[in-house]
Amino acid sequence: MKKITFILFALVAGTAFAQESDSAIANATADIVSPISINKEVDLTFGKVANNTAGTVVVATDNSVGTSSLSQIGTTSPTAASFSVTAAKDYAYTITLPTAAVTLTNVSDNNETMTVDTFKHDAGGTPKGTGAVQTVNVGATLNVGSSQATGTYRGQFTVSVDYE
Repeated sequence: MKKITFILFALVAGTAFAQESDSAIANATADIVSPISINKEVDLTFGKVANNTAGTVVVATDNSVGTSSLSQIGTTSPTAASFSVTAAKDYAYTITLPTAAVTLTNVSDNNETMTVDTFKHDAGGTPKGTGAVQTVNVGATLNVGSSQATGTYRGQFTVSVDYE
């Protein structure tokens, strides 16, 4: 009878002293990268356009120009907009261009407008930062009406950059 009691006591005592909690240590890390930035260097310019009918002027990101029944005149050369982007080396970023048409308004007559749309950039599908300044050019399409009033038309558009 003494042996059974001792074995029973040993089983109960072993259970009473079993580990009921545990802990582990983890490391915490953080990588700080330089903030992404964008600055406008050159405005988008469609040049001087003579129109007899409705048409478009397309300024590509490489400053080449395509027109549809419109003539470029004068000495003002059409140019794509140019932006300097600085992003941390090897970090991917996105470029957001206007998705809706942007309105240009005649500075002499606020009732006269034209639109610019089909914005495109030349940074490729997934641009990556280099840690130095990168140039991103933006082109677009100007839509000229058939009875467009003469004058200088102005408007603004926003280009933004964000880390992925």
